[in-house]
Amino acid sequence: MSYNKKIKIIADLSSNHMGDIGLAKLMIQKAAAAGVDCVKVQSWQADKLSKSFKGDYISTYERHKKTQLSDENHFELIGWCKKNNIEFLTTCFDIDRIDFLASLGLKTIKVASSDCTSTTLLKKLMNNFETILVSTGMTHSEEIRKTIKLLKGHDFIMLHCMSIYPTPLNQCNLNRINWLKKQGVKRVGFSDHSLGIEATMAAMTMGIEIIEKHLTLDRTLLGKDQQMSTTPDEFAKICQWRDLCQQMLGDENPSLSEDEINLRSIYVGKWGDNE
Repeated sequence: MSYNKKIKIIADLSSNHMGDIGLAKLMIQKAAAAGVDCVKVQSWQADKLSKSFKGDYISTYERHKKTQLSDENHFELIGWCKKNNIEFLTTCFDIDRIDFLASLGLKTIKVASSDCTSTTLLKKLMNNFETILVSTGMTHSEEIRKTIKLLKGHDFIMLHCMSIYPTPLNQCNLNRINWLKKQGVKRVGFSDHSLGIEATMAAMTMGIEIIEKHLTLDRTLLGKDQQMSTTPDEFAKICQWRDLCQQMLGDENPSLSEDEINLRSIYVGKWGDNE
């Protein structure tokens, strides 16, 4: 029997590697061992942080400067991903980083929720990458519709996302996935910021193509995302559930199995002629 297309599991390293490439490599290795399909890094450049940033500029700059990946780091991690038979993906945060990321030979790029409405960035990414993944957290419905219209004709995947860290289960709003489909989005995923794996497990029954969750090796490590991130053991459970879930979903219009055909010959007409 053939099953639905395999859901891709993405482990987002975020800044949880703390700028330590050795730790980043270990995270990639652990993700691959858990059965994850793809690891994602975040290709920010601290010096591009806007001077009009409304948060704590100094601490935010220092955090991003400490954890940003150099050009050499990108090549090193791509090679490490190949060695561990896992796909490499990254998020682009500024226009000046596009040319370098495109030079890496990547066919797919990720856009964070904060850039779901960034028209100039999206247009340039469309010119450089075959597929664009766009998270939709903290974005109004009408803004999402405009982005869908902009991306029309290009291969893209919209990821339902709640930009709450962590997201309480009662605020996951998984039915937003169905709303995205009703807007004409053919490819949909879920970027899950909730604790545990329950929301991810539920989303996998809703016809999505991608699950993305943050990865940590230890929730007690330093960093703002560590405590809300997912451990390798949890990722292994997610991958196991994905495989089981897709077996249970099966085909939309399956032919009768041999077992059903045999039972049909016994039970149809059991109570006489009811036709």
